[in-house]
Amino acid sequence: MLGEATYRSPVRSPVRKPIRRCYSASPMRGKQELYCASPVRELRSLCKERGLKVSGVKDEVIERLVYDDEVLHHTDAADRAVEAATQKISLFRRNICILASIIVAVVFNPFILDRIDHSDSIGASPNLLGRASRLVTRRKLSNMRPNLHIGQQQQQQHRGKVIGARVTGKDLAEAYQSIKSEYETLALTKNAKWKVLSTHTDGSQVSIMKHKTDPSCPYVRMTSIMPAPVEEVWDFLSLDNWPKTMPKMDPFYEGLSVLGDYKHKGIEMRLARKRLKRIVAFGKRDFTFVSVSDHPRGDGAWVSGTVSVVTDELPRKKGYTRAFQDSIAFYEPLKDESGNPSTKLTIVFRIDLNDSSDGGNGGFIPMWMYVKTVGSTGMLSVQNMKKQLLLMRAEQDDAKCELNWVDRLINSSKCDG
Repeated sequence: MLGEATYRSPVRSPVRKPIRRCYSASPMRGKQELYCASPVRELRSLCKERGLKVSGVKDEVIERLVYDDEVLHHTDAADRAVEAATQKISLFRRNICILASIIVAVVFNPFILDRIDHSDSIGASPNLLGRASRLVTRRKLSNMRPNLHIGQQQQQQHRGKVIGARVTGKDLAEAYQSIKSEYETLALTKNAKWKVLSTHTDGSQVSIMKHKTDPSCPYVRMTSIMPAPVEEVWDFLSLDNWPKTMPKMDPFYEGLSVLGDYKHKGIEMRLARKRLKRIVAFGKRDFTFVSVSDHPRGDGAWVSGTVSVVTDELPRKKGYTRAFQDSIAFYEPLKDESGNPSTKLTIVFRIDLNDSSDGGNGGFIPMWMYVKTVGSTGMLSVQNMKKQLLLMRAEQDDAKCELNWVDRLINSSKCDG
C-alpha cells in the first residue's frame, strides 16, 4: 500500500573462506609443489604407506605429509651432526693419546726413539706428527752430552749381530756363542738381581733384570715346570711346529719362513724370519734370526737359543718394522710326584720391538709399555703352553687306545673308563 513502509530482510553477503596457498616459503617447498601437482588418491596412498591419517581434503593431506617430511629431515640432519662431532672427538682423543705416548717415552727413556715411524701412527694428523718429530729431535739433542762420543752411544745398544753379506754356518755359530757368553756373564750368574713380575700357584714365574750396558732393553726370565718329557717340550718349541703351536702362545704371530739350515762343530742352526701382526695401533714387525740347537749342558739339560742377525742377504721388508730378539733356553729333565717325566723350562730373553739400529725406521713402541705388560703376557704364554702340552698328551693317549682296540677286547686296559 502506498504510504506504508516496505520491509526488506537484510541480505547477507556470502562468507568467503580464506584461500590456502598450496605451498609456502619453507625448506620443503619443492616437495609441497610436488604434492600439489599430485592427485589426492596418490597422496592418500602415500599417507597410508607412512602410517599417517588418510582422511581429509587435499590441503590437510599435503600438510600432514609435509610435516612428516620436516620431522624426517631434521632427524637426519641431527644424526649427521652427531656423527660428525663423534668423529672429531675420536680423532682428537687419538691424537692426544699418540702425543702423550711420545712425550712420556721421550721424558722417561729418550734412547728408545731413533725416529718416528709414520706408518705406526695411522689416523694422526700430519701437523701432530710434525710437532712430535720436532719435539723428539729437540729432546734427543738436549740429551747429548759433549763428553759422550759417538762410539760410546752405539755401544749402549746391542741389537742383533752383524754378519757378512754371505751367510755361513761359522758366522752364525760365532754370533750365537757371543750372545751365549754375554748371557752367562750378565744374566745367568748366581748373584744376578732379578725382580719378580708375576707368579702362579703352579710355581711358574716371570722376572726382569736391567741390562748393565744396555738399560733400554732389559732381560726377562720365564721359568715353569712343563707336564711333558724334555723331548716333547723341545719339539713343541721347534721351528717345524711353530705354525701349529705359536698361535696358541702368541696372539700376534703371523707366520714363519725358514731361509736355510746350517751346521758348525756339532751345532745345528736354522736361519728364519718371523712375522708379527699389527700390535694394537702399531705396525707389523718381523725378526730375522738364527735358531740354534746347542750341545747339552753338563747336568744333562738341553740348550737352545736364538740370535737376531743383520746381513745384506736379509734386507728390511716394506710394511714391517725390523725388531730384534735373542734368547737362551734350558730344558731340565725332572719327575713329578707320580713319577711321570716332566721338564723344568727356563727361557731368558731380550726383545726390542723397535728398529733401533743404524738405518732403522724406528717403530715407536715405548719400552716402558713393554716392561709394564711383559709380566702378564709372559705368564699367559707359559700357561697356554702347559695347556697345549696336556692336550697333546691326551690326544696321544687316545690315539694309542684306538690302535690297541684288539688288546682291549681280549683284556681290559687303562684306556677303559
